[in-house]
Amino acid sequence: MKSIFTFLLWLAIFAIGAHLRLDDLASRPFHADEATGAKITSMRLESGTYVFDPLHYHGPILSELGELSALAAGEKSWSELNKQPLRLVPAIAGCLLVLLPLLGVRRFGQPPMLLAALALATSPLLVYYSRMYIHEMLLALFGVLALFQLAARKCWWPAGVWIGLMFATKETFATSLIAWFAAAVLTFFLVHDRPSIKAALLFIWKPLTLIGSIALAVSMFHYTDHFTRWSGAIDAFRTYFVYKTVEGHDKPFFYYLTPLIFPKNAGGLWWFETPLILAALAAFIASFVSKSMSRETQTTIRFLAFAAAFHFLIYSLIAYKTPWLVLLPWAHVCLLAGFAVFLIPNKKPLLAGAIALAFIPLWFQSRNATGRYASDDRNPYAYVPTAGDIETLEPWLDSIAAASPDTPMEPVAIIGSEYWPLPWYLRKYPKMGAWPEAPPSLERLPVIFAMNDLTDTLIATHVPVPRGLRTDTPMVVWIRHDFWDASVKKPDASSPE
Repeated sequence: MKSIFTFLLWLAIFAIGAHLRLDDLASRPFHADEATGAKITSMRLESGTYVFDPLHYHGPILSELGELSALAAGEKSWSELNKQPLRLVPAIAGCLLVLLPLLGVRRFGQPPMLLAALALATSPLLVYYSRMYIHEMLLALFGVLALFQLAARKCWWPAGVWIGLMFATKETFATSLIAWFAAAVLTFFLVHDRPSIKAALLFIWKPLTLIGSIALAVSMFHYTDHFTRWSGAIDAFRTYFVYKTVEGHDKPFFYYLTPLIFPKNAGGLWWFETPLILAALAAFIASFVSKSMSRETQTTIRFLAFAAAFHFLIYSLIAYKTPWLVLLPWAHVCLLAGFAVFLIPNKKPLLAGAIALAFIPLWFQSRNATGRYASDDRNPYAYVPTAGDIETLEPWLDSIAAASPDTPMEPVAIIGSEYWPLPWYLRKYPKMGAWPEAPPSLERLPVIFAMNDLTDTLIATHVPVPRGLRTDTPMVVWIRHDFWDASVKKPDASSPE
């Protein structure tokens, strides 16, 4: 009966995590970063090859898995791609992340791992970015897998596979290696009966060499497009010296504290993940005061706490900040939160259940963050969200084109900068071009999307229609008079709203 009850608990937690990640997955408008990732994926689909760009983009794993998901859905080109198959990649990664505490049950017991899984399942930060086609959820999955494999001690070599996949996912894996190394050193010096430094180095140099060799081989396999393009191996390391970040993302040092620690009221709701931080702090305290805790558990808790702290310190010192950068360190915090049960005498189920109830607000926030507020500036997890009305752009253009069936509504022009994810919503128009400034003879084009003021150029030939792109990026769609007049005369033409 106890085994059945435990199984049902795991099943319920996984169901909660999976529902939060998979329900209505394609409803939110595509983010600019998702659209660029989709474009890279489409280039793989259409050419059958991959070339890593060390200047602007990240590793190949996301587009490689996205390609497989798209092919499974029968999509083989840019114009055929849809959001659902692409977003399934991070969503499945997020679901698997919820199950990873199962790997620690034999070493740490059921209660702390169940609570850790519940934290991973309901954290709004992890839920929200499990539903976005970007690299970070894969990085979090591979990072936590590496941690559990390293904790196994007797079989370290698979950690090299996971670290190699981290490298092939995103260059910021180096931040995790630095944080883990610093945490390991600090944890080592807190052990009372620790071996000498020389003895410790003699013990770990062979497994670390093996892990590093495997990680290098795995990562290079992907960066070189399966050992067919060797320039990718050089570019994988060159990216640390030539990568160009996008302007406008500089944030203050304490940016990550809200809403992860300090509650924030926006949109009539309170946003916070304070219960996870409090539970993680309780676990850290338990590692010093609990008399029933094993030395292995104490060491694990302290390592996770120090690793999370070093991650946040490094990311806080870097001016460039986005919420998704801290998914992996926040997964550390969720794992730590599970160990809070060690403060409960004999880990009594009723008290453990009371702690679990504290996570109900997290579930409620996750539902709001991925539902009504999924693409709303008032949602602190919706970073530079795309305007919701962009979802009506394609059918609106189709209705205008249908009013003039004998005249092609191409080529389509985009004027200005910072226009992504607009090309995603125009992917059915192969004759499309983008210019930072208006080119000659612009007034001849049927449809023009402008982030710049083109009133003087187009007012005589086109009708301006304001449309939403992002809250910080106004956009005007200029429709040539012949198309506009025909659509207005057509009785069933859709309105721009």
